[in-house]
Amino acid sequence: MSFSEEQLSDEINESWTRMSFKQRYLWEAIKRPPEQWQLRGYGSCWTVALIGSTVIYYNQFEHGFNASNWFEHGVIAQYQSLNWGLEDVLQRQLDIINSGYDVGPWASPPIAGEYPNTSR
Repeated sequence: MSFSEEQLSDEINESWTRMSFKQRYLWEAIKRPPEQWQLRGYGSCWTVALIGSTVIYYNQFEHGFNASNWFEHGVIAQYQSLNWGLEDVLQRQLDIINSGYDVGPWASPPIAGEYPNTSR
């Protein structure tokens, strides 16, 4: 994997400094030692937490934390490209717990830059 466990640790620590107390409490309850899981069609990603049927992982392809369903240990079921900090993913989980359902978002805002083959 091109994204090392040390880099992951730095990302987690940076996010921890931005977490609210509620987010930190949830993090302490659901975190797990980083483990590489397969993200179907993309390769492996670092998983950092499990909460029920949801896995929280770092997507090094998009450079952010995401959440997905999982049905088989070691396999992330769906690709997410939210580019979020860990604190954002934890807040989303808190919102799901408080409201009883997931209202999204399922994509992050556009990232400025030039993209090949987009002009017509």
